[in-house]
Amino acid sequence: MPLKSFFLATLLATSTIYVNSAGTAEVKTAAEAVAVQIRDLFLNSNSDGSGAWGDLADLMGLLVRLEFHDAITYDPDTGDGGADGCIDLLSPSNKGLREGIDLLEPIRLGEQNKAILSRADVWALAANIMIETAGGPRLEYKAGRVDVDSCEGHGMRHIEAESLASVEISEVFVDRLDFSPREVVALMGAHVLGRARENNSGYDGPWVREPTKFTNAYFSDLIKIPWVLTKANIEPFGERTTWRRWIVLGNQEEIMLQTDVDLAYETNNTGMTCSRVGGVPNKAVSCPLATNAFSSHVVDFASSQALWFNEFATAWAKLTSLTDESLYCITDDCKTPRSSGKTTTSYSVLCHFGLVIVIYIFS
Repeated sequence: MPLKSFFLATLLATSTIYVNSAGTAEVKTAAEAVAVQIRDLFLNSNSDGSGAWGDLADLMGLLVRLEFHDAITYDPDTGDGGADGCIDLLSPSNKGLREGIDLLEPIRLGEQNKAILSRADVWALAANIMIETAGGPRLEYKAGRVDVDSCEGHGMRHIEAESLASVEISEVFVDRLDFSPREVVALMGAHVLGRARENNSGYDGPWVREPTKFTNAYFSDLIKIPWVLTKANIEPFGERTTWRRWIVLGNQEEIMLQTDVDLAYETNNTGMTCSRVGGVPNKAVSCPLATNAFSSHVVDFASSQALWFNEFATAWAKLTSLTDESLYCITDDCKTPRSSGKTTTSYSVLCHFGLVIVIYIFS
């Protein structure tokens, strides 16, 4: 019989449609069952796109992006937005996220959860599982987020992908959301999972060669590998700026966006013309390392994955807790749930030649 201690959430607006009043033990049981179903999504996806769901990298990137785009809309002045289970689907910056919402909603409403976890709680749990499954650090997980049914206009709180200055990143993350520059850079490393799709954003390609592995390759590649500037007009999005991995022969899919490059390099200084970053500098065309508040942290994380993991886990916990609600731990260690009841299940996905090797043991 679950403990009947109740957690009452304060309604901040008339749009609030969900308040979780289940006891902690009941929430924990639901979260464990939901976690198993979300991990099954991973097990039914393959890196070659042949799985029951589809492409594994797309799945990982989609669910992490869904949580990120939900949480980052938080406005500390009004208390609205943030991790509230609502995505402004009219915003171009959120194109493609409907697929993630539709994928997780049957799990939230299903027999195992019975809507005990809010939509926002399920999204946060799904993103945590994708990151951990990809080899990332153990992450904090708390419940208690409250869903809202309307967030029109919140998409304008995102950073534009064609942003040409790190000052815009600073305005959103540092000034509005109170992240440190180091935390901002750590969060950007989540680009290591998944890929950009042209039909969603006008950009096309993964950030790294192995987009199903949560490693510091995003940072090390940005510093150590040459990237060359390309511009193209992509309908209906307009001009799209990408930095593509330089190679003498053949084609490379990997890209960096302007917002990625501007973390580490000075590309927009008045009077300066440069079209290459990373690798061994070429005085004629290479952009110099930036003197902004972010660049040194990119270099740090490029040199140490353990250092990045530690910083990322802290910053991610802060991001997924962007809400005025009182969140609470549902496990003894306050980490992502890993088991369901007393059932012991072993999952192994063995791949090779660039595919991810994952062994999960739930106990």
